[in-house]
Amino acid sequence: MKKLSEVKRGETGRIASLKGDTRFLSRITSIGLTLGSEVEVIQNQKKQPVLVYGRDTMIAVNRNECEKIMLEVLEK
Repeated sequence: MKKLSEVKRGETGRIASLKGDTRFLSRITSIGLTLGSEVEVIQNQKKQPVLVYGRDTMIAVNRNECEKIMLEVLEK
């Protein structure tokens, strides 16, 4: 498992865990990032938000939040 911030561009993963307070969990799940959902990393450049594609939506996740999202990277 890797933190979302460690996943490289083009890799796909399944969300394995979300760590944070109730406010963070509520916000992150409301935008579609839930346990078990698959996401593909579109952009992961240093000092910029991570851009992911999941559930037919493009989502930007800031670096601090990426540290709280663990992905199980899927092999192609």
